[in-house]
Amino acid sequence: MSFNITMEFLGLNEMQREIEKLSTESELKALNKKIVKRAGEIGLQEAEGQIRKKAYSKNPMKSGRKGSRTGQHAADNVPKAASTQSGNYGEVIGWDRGDVSPFFYMKFHEWGTTEHPAKGFMLAASRPTYEALKEIAEEEYEKTLKEKLGG
Repeated sequence: MSFNITMEFLGLNEMQREIEKLSTESELKALNKKIVKRAGEIGLQEAEGQIRKKAYSKNPMKSGRKGSRTGQHAADNVPKAASTQSGNYGEVIGWDRGDVSPFFYMKFHEWGTTEHPAKGFMLAASRPTYEALKEIAEEEYEKTLKEKLGG
């Protein structure tokens, strides 16, 4: 499973509206990109931590199918991709169902199989990431408002 980090939440609407009034569209996009990038780093760390807790092998050369072993842990290779859709920057952390990378098997740990239950580490990582996103946004918006208003 992967999760998206985007700027959609309630509670900061008034602050965001003030910044929109005082900033150009490019300044606002750059600010939101900065916020999402900071939250993305936290999301990546959270995902790595969840994998280490729930799906971590002490010896990667003994786990997985012979011939497919990389000698590395999936926790050290969590994919993070950035994209801009409709002019808004976002990041996706984790594996999708179509992944064929050397660590594709992590999707089986996340979603489960007929023989093994799902471990849900990416969902567990998304919750603290979302909370961090709100805190980072509030901090960055306040800092930007102070700069714009000369305070």
